[in-house]
Amino acid sequence: MNIKQFAINNISRNIKAYLGYLASITISSSLLFSFVMFTSHPDLDLSQFPDYLKEGLKMSKIIAYLFLFFFVFYSVSVFLKSRYKEFGILYITGISNRQVMKLIFIENMIINIVSSVIGIIIGLIFAKIFLVVMSTFLELSPLKFYIPFNAILSTLIYFMILAVLTSLFTSFIVKENQVLKLLKGTKTPKPEPKTSLMLAILSICLFIIAYYNAVTSTDQYTTYLRLVPVTSLTIAATYLFFSQFSVFFIKKLKLNKRFYRKNTNMLWISNLIYKVKDNARIFFLITITSAVAFTAIGTVYSFWKDVKRQINLIYPNTIYYSTMTLHNDPKKPDSKEKDKERMRFIENNLKKEDIDYTRINGEFKTVFPKKSDFNVRIMKESKYLEITEVIGVKPISFEDNESISLLSSSLPGNKKIKENVTVGNRSLKVAKQVEECVMPAYYKNMYVVKDNFYDSIESKFIVDRFTAFEVEDSSKTIEICREFENKFDNESGMQPYLFFSKELMIETGKLMYSTFIFLAIFIGLIFFVTTSSFLYNKFYMDCQVDKKKYEQLNKLGMTYNEIKKASTIEIGIVFLLPYVVAVIHSIFALTALKNSFDLEVASSAVLVMGSLFLVQIVYFLIVRNNYLKEIKLNLVNY
Repeated sequence: MNIKQFAINNISRNIKAYLGYLASITISSSLLFSFVMFTSHPDLDLSQFPDYLKEGLKMSKIIAYLFLFFFVFYSVSVFLKSRYKEFGILYITGISNRQVMKLIFIENMIINIVSSVIGIIIGLIFAKIFLVVMSTFLELSPLKFYIPFNAILSTLIYFMILAVLTSLFTSFIVKENQVLKLLKGTKTPKPEPKTSLMLAILSICLFIIAYYNAVTSTDQYTTYLRLVPVTSLTIAATYLFFSQFSVFFIKKLKLNKRFYRKNTNMLWISNLIYKVKDNARIFFLITITSAVAFTAIGTVYSFWKDVKRQINLIYPNTIYYSTMTLHNDPKKPDSKEKDKERMRFIENNLKKEDIDYTRINGEFKTVFPKKSDFNVRIMKESKYLEITEVIGVKPISFEDNESISLLSSSLPGNKKIKENVTVGNRSLKVAKQVEECVMPAYYKNMYVVKDNFYDSIESKFIVDRFTAFEVEDSSKTIEICREFENKFDNESGMQPYLFFSKELMIETGKLMYSTFIFLAIFIGLIFFVTTSSFLYNKFYMDCQVDKKKYEQLNKLGMTYNEIKKASTIEIGIVFLLPYVVAVIHSIFALTALKNSFDLEVASSAVLVMGSLFLVQIVYFLIVRNNYLKEIKLNLVNY
């Protein structure tokens, strides 16, 4: 029997050992293939996507490639270490180091190629459903089914390269001069893990500091400022929590003799001390990746749900159009005619569609104060009152020597305003701040002044003339606004103008956040599948050791039900502890988001974390069932 046949037999006869690794690569390759198939679809015109969405697609692909690369390397290293005894026997029987490397290379190639081919087939089977779902979700024209040769080739090449690189990597893990260690394998007696009280306390202190800074971030600036420190503290605290505090806590349970000696507590507590310490890095990795996935999906989903409210807050006008002119530099006649043509286009289409509307014409000035680095925009009180009446906002009154700020206090980061504003040579007290926007939030530093003061300004300024259309049901205007952009956006050599359509912005916002939801879910699934594979591999390796232990305990009188109870508690803690910590991390992260952006995140958090919790429970039950089946095979007394 040659090395190739030996490798094939090794995989086929020990399929349970390879199952977690095979399944995770199969699912990962299927996800990766589906993603590339979608982004490479011939009917998908990515040039119409904004630049940030195109960059988001590229970054998601890079993250997926890098994480899968890391996952495969880590899985192989863990898996190979579990085979120390097998390699030790091979070395004793005379196999060379080169032959062992060849054996591992062939195994990796078989696993990666077979898994990726199965993943591609699964992706092709569900391709049509996937494309329909994505088209509907992103509100795109239906994408037809096609055979994505580019996606097939890139997926196969990627996993073949992974197989080659991981095979080269194994030379640093499995060495012939470690035969004695390999022969001992995992049977080497382990001393009880040591922990540090100071490090255990430090982990809790770091959590408290990080969480406190998260929940006290009440504006966007503070959140951005604290993002890196809080994230760093949370990562450090998480690692110390699993490597120090959790082991320290379990050891304290062991010291409670009454609790420790009750029923089967002695068994699962003793096991957990070693398993938590041995798997601290895996728990840490699962927690961080899960927290990132929960937070990312919850954040984007919250913004997606809230996009209409956010747009209504910052753009109160259904349709807004404006142009600007320097003082004493009137527009050219053709520019004025072009403005009239554009307004006629909107009005004629509104009338054609039998849509009732109210038109507001007005202007405001942008003044350049000599002693200030900031331009100041001012509007007449009479025009302000006209706008508030049309859009249904309660106006604010003020005195002659005062002004009011149009910077809405309801928007995040706008709670503080200047006490005074300088216009020309005169300083006005800012008496109040509006609660709701009456002009697009695009304009900063805009104030309302008395009409006589507005008319008396003689310093250098720019006049913005605007027209706003108010419609009761703004959704009826979306096609009109789309036609307007198609007709006038490509005109060159004309006076620049601003055009805001509330409905087009809502549509763009939904597309943006829908795309980000898709990317977040895609990356989250990659994280979930790969980290779940870590746990499966660890439980399979532990099961091979635990079978002998439980067989001996069974002979001494321990029943299957007692073993089942102890194992269920043990597996449940190992499976759910990282998830619970990840959920806590995400709750505090989403709380910071809520405080900073005034978002409703509770329903998003419940939906995202609840869905993944159900998946985790199902996965836990599957692993527990398989684990107990393996244990039961060697038992005598049920």
